[in-house]
Amino acid sequence: MWSSGDVVVLRYRSIDGRFRSGRPLRVIEQTDDLLVAYLAESTLVAMPILADGRGLRDVPLGERWLHPRATQIRPWHDTDLVMLFPRDRAYSLWLFREAGTFRGWYVNLEDRHVFGERTIDTRDGVLDIWVPAETGEPQWKDEDELEAAALQGRLTPEKARAFRAEGERVIAERPWPTGWEDFRPDPAWTVPGLPESWDEL
Repeated sequence: MWSSGDVVVLRYRSIDGRFRSGRPLRVIEQTDDLLVAYLAESTLVAMPILADGRGLRDVPLGERWLHPRATQIRPWHDTDLVMLFPRDRAYSLWLFREAGTFRGWYVNLEDRHVFGERTIDTRDGVLDIWVPAETGEPQWKDEDELEAAALQGRLTPEKARAFRAEGERVIAERPWPTGWEDFRPDPAWTVPGLPESWDEL
C-alpha cells in the first residue's frame, strides 16, 4: 500500500513489448479497492512516437500500428488530472481540469493494472469513453481506431470485444461523479520527475 504523496510511475506497454509511455504520479489515496493519483500540469512524461520521429497520428489510420516505436520526453500540457484505478478492472477513470475548471471524465480502457514496488503497468485498449461535465452522458471515442488496431494485429478481435464489453459495463455503472472533482493538490507537493530506470522491464 502506498501513502499520500508517494511518487509512482504509470507505464503503458507498447506494440514492441517495451514501455514507451510513462507518467510520474503523486498518490492521493489508496484503499484495497481503489488507487487515486494526481498528474500535475507541466510534469515531464514519456510518450510513444514513431521511430522516425513522427507522431502516432501523423500516419494514416490504416497503418498506425505497423511502424516501429520510440519514446519522447515532453511536458504534460493544458490540463492536470486526477486518475482513479479501480482494483481488478480493465479501465482507469481520468478527471480532466483545465485552468482550474473541471471539464469531464475520461474512461481509458486498458489491461488490468499490475502493481509493482513503485509502478502501475498496463496496456492501452485503444477504445475510450468521454463524459462531458455539462451533460454527464457518455460518448464512445476511437471506435474506428479499435477496428483498425484489430485489423493490423495490435490486438485480437477477442480482446477488442472484451474492451468494448468493459466499456459497456462502465457505462451501465456510471461511476461519476467520483467525489474527487474538486480535489486540489497539497501546495507542498513538487512536480515529480521520471526515475532514470522508469522503463526497465
